[in-house]
Amino acid sequence: MIPSCYKSFFIGLLMATFPTLLAAQERPRLVIGLVVDQMRYDYLYRYWNDLEEGGFKRMLREGHVVHNGHFQYTPTFTGPGHASNYAGTGPAMHGIVANDWYDRQLQRTVYCVEDNDAKTVGAETVNGQMSPRRLLSTTLADQLELATNNRSKTIGIAIKDRGSILPIGYLGDAAFWFDKSVGKFISSDYYADTLPTWLTTFNARNLPDQYLTRGWSPLLPLDRYEESLPDEKPGERPYLNTEKAVFPYDLVKISSLKRFGQGEQKYDLLASTPHGNTLTLDLAKAAILGEQMGKDDVPDLLAVSFSSTDYAGHQFGPSSVEIQDMYLRLDRDLAMFFQFIEAEVGLENTLIFLSSDHGAADNPALISPPGGYFMRDSFETGLRQYLMVRTDSLDPIEYFTNEQIYFRQPLQHSHDDLTRWVKEYALNFPGVHHVIALNNLSTCTADERICNKIRQGIKANRSGDIYIQLSPGWIKSSYQKGGTTHGSAYDYDTHAPIIFMGAGIQPQDNYDRVWIEDIAPTISAMLKITAPSACTGEPIGRVFEGR
Repeated sequence: MIPSCYKSFFIGLLMATFPTLLAAQERPRLVIGLVVDQMRYDYLYRYWNDLEEGGFKRMLREGHVVHNGHFQYTPTFTGPGHASNYAGTGPAMHGIVANDWYDRQLQRTVYCVEDNDAKTVGAETVNGQMSPRRLLSTTLADQLELATNNRSKTIGIAIKDRGSILPIGYLGDAAFWFDKSVGKFISSDYYADTLPTWLTTFNARNLPDQYLTRGWSPLLPLDRYEESLPDEKPGERPYLNTEKAVFPYDLVKISSLKRFGQGEQKYDLLASTPHGNTLTLDLAKAAILGEQMGKDDVPDLLAVSFSSTDYAGHQFGPSSVEIQDMYLRLDRDLAMFFQFIEAEVGLENTLIFLSSDHGAADNPALISPPGGYFMRDSFETGLRQYLMVRTDSLDPIEYFTNEQIYFRQPLQHSHDDLTRWVKEYALNFPGVHHVIALNNLSTCTADERICNKIRQGIKANRSGDIYIQLSPGWIKSSYQKGGTTHGSAYDYDTHAPIIFMGAGIQPQDNYDRVWIEDIAPTISAMLKITAPSACTGEPIGRVFEGR
């Protein structure tokens, strides 16, 4: 029993502490995830002089900025990247080992979100036959729905289907993606049998056609793009039936140019321009208004993925004026989006995080050596012939994809023998750095950091038997025509921006090594909910300083 003389003291102490205890229980009303497809960390500073104050610079000024954020696995592709951001783990646990992988049982490649049992909602096409059923973990959205007894509103939005589906997971309310065959955002009956009224109204505005007529010209005078190489340079891939990858781009004209019936489809073309990002944020705003997200004390989640940055990166490469212009325009779109959030929800009620799903390599046309082009088809043909000589004319390779070799089952020769023969051939082929047996990574003799990233990126029954590690700076020979790609374990593919801004976040520069897989448990801790089921990441403790 507390003596009466102390009661008034403890009551006063409790009253003084109560506001702090109450604040500790407060949660953001709206969480917005911004995943910028193929965004390299260095873009934040490379284009600094031409950024506006209200976009990326605002995030860097007001947010918790992680400067040493990386993916903990390889291969670094869009599907695994989005799953890892929201599941808090890598492919070894969540199962999305690539965008596409070889299925031994089906004897064909499968797409990470394909679902032939699903039906398209919003169009008479097959592009809505998608669902999260190949994902082997819950996501941040799933856990939020479980924690609130399905009262939260959880929505995924992207041009790419996988960019909207994988973040939202199994229990999310909706995922919407852009059907490039009809120019409308669609969904799957996995989520609902009809589109919400607000989305039908949005599609009826025909914004994609309006944006196409605007074309694509540089935002600034070309002499302002000092951080990029000249507009006409090697390493860029022109659009189909055009001679050069140079500004300005008449999108209507380009999409009407056909040779032998072949050419750019207009909505595919639109998706590779800054208009795709603008369209994505247009839909994000419509979703917030249509669903009244962030308007009550039950937290909501909006997962937004910007796909156009990836399409343009594959087309033009990271040293192009086009990529710089893409990010300058996204910067201005984000500035207006943040103003919209302030007006509709309040930034103090909104937690925003920004990250990427992977980085990108420099095109070897600009730095060769040490980079180069891996002649994949020649490699596969030569390897099959080499192995057949040693296996009495029996081709032991069932499939080769994602730099992984799948051996025919059952093995007609020991795994060790097959691995040795692959090494004999592969290590003499230009661009091959290492050959790694995936059945026993304890034998991996590559750099231990590379071995760990491979270990985190493979899944039994989904991954192959042998991993062909390309040398640093080497990419597939199909990019000799221009552009770039990703997928390796090297820093240029794994280093990604991580920024938290909004509700309770104090400005801070964080130079600790942080994994992308740490984002989901950090947000879970802020929401006071359980982390995703397969989560292996940890909350980023420094994000909570000063809260």
